[in-house]
Amino acid sequence: MKKVILIFIFSCFCVSILFSQENKNELQAIENITYANFKHKDSVYTKLNLILPKNVENPPILIWIGGGAWAYVDRHKEMGLCRKLAEKGIAVISVGHRLSPALLGRKDDKAEGIQHPEHIKDIVKAFKWIINNGEKYGMDVENIYVGGYSSGAHLSCLLAADKKYVENLGLKTTNIRGIIPIGGAYDIPFYKELLISVEPSYLEKHIEPVFGKTNEQHKDASPITFIENLKLPIFLIDEGQTYVYNQEFEKKLLEQGNLQIQSLHLYNETHASLWTKLSNEKEYVVREMIVEFIQKYKK
Repeated sequence: MKKVILIFIFSCFCVSILFSQENKNELQAIENITYANFKHKDSVYTKLNLILPKNVENPPILIWIGGGAWAYVDRHKEMGLCRKLAEKGIAVISVGHRLSPALLGRKDDKAEGIQHPEHIKDIVKAFKWIINNGEKYGMDVENIYVGGYSSGAHLSCLLAADKKYVENLGLKTTNIRGIIPIGGAYDIPFYKELLISVEPSYLEKHIEPVFGKTNEQHKDASPITFIENLKLPIFLIDEGQTYVYNQEFEKKLLEQGNLQIQSLHLYNETHASLWTKLSNEKEYVVREMIVEFIQKYKK
């Protein structure tokens, strides 16, 4: 039944896309804005790219956190998606953050890096910069949404769920109108269990460099630990490879009484194919649904 419902929803949105193709805004991009300066080489990561729709007064804000296993994230690689969303009248901010050691056998591996909670501390600093500077760029700081892909999805949820990082900088999570996590992991102990059951080396090459060695550290890094704080609107999206991570998270959200959760399960997509379509397809129904979600809950 769920697949039938999704097909119906997709059909409706495909019709709406036909009417929205001409409704695109010209954009202004301002890249490499520093939101946190560590006065050493890591400051190259703590920057953001701002994409503003021209001639849109007081647009809502989407803070976008890219994916890359907390170790390979590159805010510039997210610009295709960010531009396409901004064309629909949303101010989109692609946020970078400091990276964990990258040890997964790629060309861009590196042995040094940070560990949780440093990633989320960076995201909170970017959040503060946006609140303090958004009006100067003509953005609506009363309508801030946070989304991300893969590791960015995890961080978007953690920003809203674990209030201590936001409150430590004198902010409130009530500034966030909604979150849009796509293809993420929200329970790190469960994520660890699944990964090492397939490939035991992920423990030393991925989990421990990113989150530490103890179960207490892993729980502290998990949005599901603080799920009672997630009462805000959530558009939870996954594909065939990450659906298993989302099942329990979605169940817990519903048990907590969150009646503003919207979920989309794209069983036929892979983790890579969904990101590619979101970023590169000229018109893509899932992007349109993200825009509709933001417009729906805007003040």
